[in-house]
Formats: sequence, structure tokens, C-alpha cells
Amino acid sequence: MNTDAKPQSNRTVGTVAATASTAALACGVCCVLPLAIPAAMLGSVGGILAWFANAHQWITPIAIVAVIAGWLWVGYQSKQTGKRPAKATFLIMGFATVMMTLAYMWPLFEGLIVSMLRR
Repeated sequence: MNTDAKPQSNRTVGTVAATASTAALACGVCCVLPLAIPAAMLGSVGGILAWFANAHQWITPIAIVAVIAGWLWVGYQSKQTGKRPAKATFLIMGFATVMMTLAYMWPLFEGLIVSMLRR
């Protein structure tokens, strides 16, 4: 039995081991991440949505005040400069108004949406 190992065979074994471990790591990442990331994202989003559901009562009045203040500021700036606000300003403020109105009206149609989703 020959106990003298050749240096070339040791390098080959090291290269094969490094390649196999790299391949195993890549396979593990590719197989585990698609399963773990959605679960982690759903858990995070669920917590954020639960926080917003409880915060609706005090965030909605703040949103109403913010949108009204935005419209007042646009009007004030328009009066100061003597120019009509840009079309983009009207679009953004209109979008903010629609979203604020939907947030204000949410309790009216929340039950209907939840019952539709439970079916």
C-alpha cells in the first residue's frame, strides 16, 4: 500500500470539494429563497396592514388636514405669483384628494369588501 499522496491528487480533491460546495450553496439558495422570501414578505406586509387598520382612526383626519393644507398652499402660491398652477400640480393634488376621499369612505365599504374576499 502506497502512503505517499501525490501533490497533484490533493489539489484535484480540493478543487472538486470547493466546486461541489459552491454548487450545493447555489442550489440551496435557489431552492430555499423562493420559498422563504414570500413567507417573510407576507408576514411583514400583514403586520404593516394590521398597524394601518388600527391607525385608520387617527391617520385619516391627518390626511384630510394635509390635503386641505396642500390645496390652500397651491391657491396661496398662485395668488402670490399671479400664475395658474401647472397641470401636474392639479393632477397630483387631484390624486391626493381622491385617495383621501377613499380613505375617509373606507369604513362605509370595508364590510362589503371583506365579505366578498371571504367567499
